[in-house]
Amino acid sequence: MEFDGSGWAEGRIELLPPSEGWSLLSPEPEARIDEHRWAHQARVFFGAELTLVQKKAYPSGTTPMADAVEVDIARTSSSSSSTLSTLRAASRVLVMTVPLDRAPLVRAAAAAGVRAIGGRGFDALLARARRVWQVREPPIAGDDARAPLVVTAVLAAVLLAPVVPPGEETIFGVKGARERLQRLGW
Repeated sequence: MEFDGSGWAEGRIELLPPSEGWSLLSPEPEARIDEHRWAHQARVFFGAELTLVQKKAYPSGTTPMADAVEVDIARTSSSSSSTLSTLRAASRVLVMTVPLDRAPLVRAAAAAGVRAIGGRGFDALLARARRVWQVREPPIAGDDARAPLVVTAVLAAVLLAPVVPPGEETIFGVKGARERLQRLGW
């Protein structure tokens, strides 16, 4: 994937089938990637360090219609005898975003997930969705298989977006993502 001088992905962005990535449905229509906000959420709420491989700039306040970014994510561990944190080896994941109208398969998977859980308010979240964000499964580099779910959980918190997991007929929010991470030992 190629990126321009502002860090925006060049060429057409095509999402993966819903079975190959964690899909999030955001009410925000813009494709703005805020590294500081994402990194803050990762550090404070998930004990992770997050950095963008491609730095993003938004000249004149504009944003791309669709975009992609590679994200490095690593778990931090704090020593009980000091306040110093150490960074474990990072894994790299691909994040892509397109307007919801360009992702009919993800929308259908989200609707099926909402039906599977009996709505529970996610029907209202789906109705407000304007943009799809997708985290590719598996990582594109590194050996922590949990990395895509960690990035997904961070994005769910930042974007207030419900999550459609790959290969499952369900939908959940930040709490569900946190529970899954906990079961995986994060």
